[in-house]
Amino acid sequence: MLRQFVGVHSPKLKSLKLLYSLIRKLGPIKVSSLTELTGYKHTTCVRLLDELVQAGLIIDSGLGVSSGGRKPVMYVVNPTSNYIIGVEITNLYTTVLLLDLHLNILETKKLKMDQGSTGEFTLNFVTNCVDQLLVQNDISREKLLGIGIGLLDPIDSEKGTIINSDSFIAGGWEDLNIINYLEKTNQCPVFINNGTNLAALAEYRLKYGKETDNIIFVSSDMSIRCGVVQQGRLLSHKNEMDDAFGHMIIDVHGQRCSCGSYGCLQAYSSLPAIREEVIKRIKRGESSHLQDCVEDIEEISLHQTLDALEQEDRLSLEVLKDAAYYFGIGLANLIFLLRPDIVICGGTLVPKPFFFDIASDIARSRMKHYPNSPIQIVKSTTAYNIVAQGAGCMVIDFYTEESFS
Repeated sequence: MLRQFVGVHSPKLKSLKLLYSLIRKLGPIKVSSLTELTGYKHTTCVRLLDELVQAGLIIDSGLGVSSGGRKPVMYVVNPTSNYIIGVEITNLYTTVLLLDLHLNILETKKLKMDQGSTGEFTLNFVTNCVDQLLVQNDISREKLLGIGIGLLDPIDSEKGTIINSDSFIAGGWEDLNIINYLEKTNQCPVFINNGTNLAALAEYRLKYGKETDNIIFVSSDMSIRCGVVQQGRLLSHKNEMDDAFGHMIIDVHGQRCSCGSYGCLQAYSSLPAIREEVIKRIKRGESSHLQDCVEDIEEISLHQTLDALEQEDRLSLEVLKDAAYYFGIGLANLIFLLRPDIVICGGTLVPKPFFFDIASDIARSRMKHYPNSPIQIVKSTTAYNIVAQGAGCMVIDFYTEESFS
């Protein structure tokens, strides 16, 4: 029935869709609350809800609390009535998730991006994963609602292409229409959006939506980005400014950034910046385990840099601590500007040793002037998968008409 909700004109289907969307957002929820929100008569509301139950789209959560008589029915969306594929594509990894309608991760597959990970190779990997995930979990193709794709590189949403694919090790991304390619090979709707926006949306939907309508999601990774939810809506912005947070100036006399300016946060706290600083300090005579990995230290890769952080290489951790310090300064500036209730930190660097603790401490220390305006600074719910979960939101929203941009 979810597919019938797309482009509906029937008053009855519109009513069913409204009830389903409210249950999805507010559930577990009882009939009396739904009648208040919709203005429907009690008998009408019960009849429509019964249709959704018979269609298998909603179920009783069993969470109703009795006030002395019979426990009230508390409706929630049936998470296994349909399924979604959520994907994140970066120049480090491609992640493919099988999700239920609560955005729970049922299974994960990953591709480490290397010289062989061309555009077509990567998209074929996604298609193969879709086939495998459905078969391995005994899910019929008819239950797949669609595929959502999150990309951190600037995208042309209308054309379904990456605007600048220079960051990818392998080629074949130029003018590759990701949407058309995957729709043809998977025979289902495909959606694409900026990854950081999707991460913010997923955090809001999964954890913080009932607590506040104002959050920021920040990501420290290949680049430094942020997504903003204000008054319950994801703020959209022009694609070419997706990484604007990373170009916030934190030192006017600082290091030169890839954008040509000096002192950008990107030049201190991104993964490429950490790699460059490690190489620079090895050249000055400092020692690192990375010297044993390559013949020429200029060949140290981003993956090797991440591995060195995981292995707590002394020099790499010193550079990471400095990066975290500057990230905390940038974070404080962003908080002063947007004044959120909650700041969620995600991306590849956040789970690494010390990074989150140092960055959040620095940001909090700079907010002491406002003791009566407490702001939560927390780690992402699922640091490595949150973008792909957010990509799943786009698919659900297509059927329920909830805005994701």
